[in-house]
Amino acid sequence: MIRFGAGTLFDLRTRSLMTTLAVLALAACQPSLTDPVATRYGLIQGFSEEGLNLYRNIPYAAPPVGDLRWRPPQAASPWQDVRDATAFGPACWQPVGGTGNDQFLERLTQGSGMGGFTQWLVTSLAGFSTPDVSEDCLSLNIISPQQAQNLPVMLWIHGGGHQFGSGGALYESRALASRGVVLVSINYRLGLYGFFAHPELADEDPNDSTGNYGMLDQIAALEWVKHNISEFGGDPDNVTIFGESAGAHSVGQLLASPLAKGLFHRAIAQSGTGFYQFQATRHRFERMSGFDAGVQLAERLGIDGENQLAALRALSTDALAEVAQHPDLLDTFHPQIDGYVLPQSTAHSFDSGEQTRVPLIVGSNADEGSVLYYFGLAPVDGGPVTAPDTVNDWEALLADQFGDRADDVAAAYAVDTDTQVERAAVTLMGDTWFGRHAFYMAQKHSDAGNPTYLYFYERHPPAEHQTIGATHALEINHIFGGFIPGWPTDERDDELSNEMQLYWSQFARTGDPNADGLPQWIPFKDLNPNEMAFGHEETTSRPVTREARYRAMAVQLEQRMATATPPDSGNAAARGG
Repeated sequence: MIRFGAGTLFDLRTRSLMTTLAVLALAACQPSLTDPVATRYGLIQGFSEEGLNLYRNIPYAAPPVGDLRWRPPQAASPWQDVRDATAFGPACWQPVGGTGNDQFLERLTQGSGMGGFTQWLVTSLAGFSTPDVSEDCLSLNIISPQQAQNLPVMLWIHGGGHQFGSGGALYESRALASRGVVLVSINYRLGLYGFFAHPELADEDPNDSTGNYGMLDQIAALEWVKHNISEFGGDPDNVTIFGESAGAHSVGQLLASPLAKGLFHRAIAQSGTGFYQFQATRHRFERMSGFDAGVQLAERLGIDGENQLAALRALSTDALAEVAQHPDLLDTFHPQIDGYVLPQSTAHSFDSGEQTRVPLIVGSNADEGSVLYYFGLAPVDGGPVTAPDTVNDWEALLADQFGDRADDVAAAYAVDTDTQVERAAVTLMGDTWFGRHAFYMAQKHSDAGNPTYLYFYERHPPAEHQTIGATHALEINHIFGGFIPGWPTDERDDELSNEMQLYWSQFARTGDPNADGLPQWIPFKDLNPNEMAFGHEETTSRPVTREARYRAMAVQLEQRMATATPPDSGNAAARGG
């Protein structure tokens, strides 16, 4: 069974099929170039079309290669000539081929209800979207309305389990930018290169930090936006960070990081919060510590004793590829509680009210687990990786994870026979990994006095034989305005795209998603919790439908938080010094 890191988006790379065709069409004609734009590092020149200016592959930091591998991002080198910003740069290094993306696409297309020939066509063409990858990847892309001045900025953080994806062609949304925002998408280091921890890395760092290079990249991109975005018509004092899956976990972790305070002013977390992650550099909480994983990785490469770091930096990406995907190590390549970038877990930060105080939209999809369950994720976030197939297995799982509240959790799922267990486990997986954490984040953020808006996305493919429901990542289609070629759609999809883009852009503009002509989105309050339902047939505000199960599940997260005691904020004490 293929296993993925938690919160994996699988980045829906195949949506780039239509983007690839658009790029090819653009290459066949001469684009209209923009006037050169000044950045702190030099002039760049993009291209214009449909009333928009587009800029691609803008460096926001130096290439993290050689001695800069596994170091915080450094300033980019200035350039003298006008830099061409009309083509996308490479994605950050990640495994390509045989990673499970093709299998995910197959399940997605089969479950969408599209015809057999269309399924074959889409999956056969998927190889065209395999990305170019490189360690030299720290770039961002901008799309802005022409003559833009002081517009809200929306910075997108892509998903992919912190292992896959890029901020490239998939997210170049003319539809969203045309709502009067400056849209920025970024690359950040992934997997082994973004979230590798090692004692020697902490020793060489002035802040005794290691394991959060991908997060530091995101912060560096936000700093670049602060200093440069006004030249592209954006308001540096009105920046919204938003992301999906691992990108939404990143939003939660940026809210928890003191280093990101003041760099953004609103936040949107789609199917992710960071609440599930307790990975730490110096402590073994729910998996091995980052330090232990780092030393073990070096030893697997035959690098023993002291001075492992120099040898690791000297290796090529090809030489590191196998250990970068080793199942015993892969789950540690996520943002790390290191006492500096992340002083404590995101869940602990929100529990103590120490997160950044900005307006927040957070939500999840009704059928998050309908595809992800079959790729080896545990049916209960934080629980064992298992696939219960009998009523006895099901009841034992709930009792083990929820204790005295097991009966309350079970009441939410109709399981009377063995044949009903798998479907219940699929729904439980979506609820425990995504739905409940969105609810908990809304609780904590609202209780701290911050404007908070919870949503629940229920739109499934409008096809007779669809089986995936409102699965993980489908809301991206409506927010960015694009679907896999051949995907079943009807008039409701046009309506929903219009609504969600208006809500998101209005929220970026004012911190409140409500606007004339839209159903009223009631702010979340824990005493009377409401959610905006992006329903299959209509959009409406209502009481949270899964509230009872989320509250019953809270005991398990509380136990996990108690076990994952935050490290001492003094680094010497945290290391036992």
